[in-house]
Amino acid sequence: MNKAVPTHSPLVQCGMAMPAVMTMVARLALAFAIAGIAMTPAPAQLRSEQDAVLDNRVQGRAMSLRMIERRVVQQMRGADYLGNPIYFERSNTYRMTFMRDGEVIRVEVDASSGRIRDRSDR
Repeated sequence: MNKAVPTHSPLVQCGMAMPAVMTMVARLALAFAIAGIAMTPAPAQLRSEQDAVLDNRVQGRAMSLRMIERRVVQQMRGADYLGNPIYFERSNTYRMTFMRDGEVIRVEVDASSGRIRDRSDR
């Protein structure tokens, strides 16, 4: 009946543009939080694969990956090397992946000697 009576308090009525500002502030706060998390260094316990390989190479427990690849690719005649070897520090081995006639072949190689330990096609 009385249309002159506001439905909201004066504070709410003058602050109608406030949600856009609050949204922008919230987005900025979120962006800063994400940036802070991204810049936080990883724990010292989580060593990278490269660090582990380098340590083993320096200590004479692993050959260079290029030498290992050269040896193994030569032994895997007729198979295409797919690249992206995976290094396993615990066993000091590489897992290399090949393909022959549509079949994926996984080869486990001793990183210290470059010898094939196991193959999935045998």
